[in-house]
Amino acid sequence: MFLTNLDLANVTNHRQTLPPIMKKILLILIILVSNQSFCQTELDKEIDKGIELYQDGKKDKALKVWKKIEKKSKNPSSTYGTTLGNILYYYVGKDDEKNILEYYQKIINSDLNDKDKNHEIGNPYKNYRYHATMRLASYYGKKGEFEKGLTYIEKADNEITFETTSLTSFIYQKVDLAFWKYRFLNDLGQKDKAISKLIERAFEYDYKEMHSNWATASVSNDENELSETICSEFNDLKKLKSDIDSGIENLTFDKVNKVIGLKINGMDYEINLYSELSDEEKCKLYLENSFFYKYLTKKIKD
Repeated sequence: MFLTNLDLANVTNHRQTLPPIMKKILLILIILVSNQSFCQTELDKEIDKGIELYQDGKKDKALKVWKKIEKKSKNPSSTYGTTLGNILYYYVGKDDEKNILEYYQKIINSDLNDKDKNHEIGNPYKNYRYHATMRLASYYGKKGEFEKGLTYIEKADNEITFETTSLTSFIYQKVDLAFWKYRFLNDLGQKDKAISKLIERAFEYDYKEMHSNWATASVSNDENELSETICSEFNDLKKLKSDIDSGIENLTFDKVNKVIGLKINGMDYEINLYSELSDEEKCKLYLENSFFYKYLTKKIKD
């Protein structure tokens, strides 16, 4: 049986009713929980010592501190997760690909809870797996290995859950990932495909359906930036809208997998849906109600 600290406190208030053997068991449980809490606090202090060493340029000493903590801390615990993240950061700085991949897999395959509290404004959860995945995307991007970087961006976008409680934060992450793809594909000389990633994300706007209990319902600045960037890539916005309208008119709808298929100027698009749409006509209205489509329409009129 597992007892929380609150459970222990409640039991303690009534322990005068317990038989002697139960009192002894209770005492042992209280001592174990107290020791565990103490050890966690001490290890967290050691993490901070490692960070200070790293910032002072004593990076190898910092690694030794974090390696000791890794052995002592429990999987899962926030101490373990933070330590693995710090070690991964160290190896990225050292350009040690073998150890980078080893510690990345440790994070991915661990029992860590990505919803561990982070205590940062706008960043309520630790998101160990998401941040580790994006760290690898950045690592390969800086090395000019854009194909490898893209695989980790796609993983972060489609396989890793970004935990948050804010619709604004969630939209930022989704749009940011589209811009990562856009930059890497441009670096690979695939300009049309790069732009297509922005357009796909602009039409995948029904995040409110995914998280209807989250607070904001207003348009985010990120959606505005996304639309501005797409439009900046085209000299003839009327032709762009005409191509999009043609794609919308001839769209396909995979209702089972909730995917809208579009062909715009010879490029195939797959728009993932979160809303429950019943037919192709509803899909057309959905696309035309997107912020991007309205932004493009207004820009042409202005």
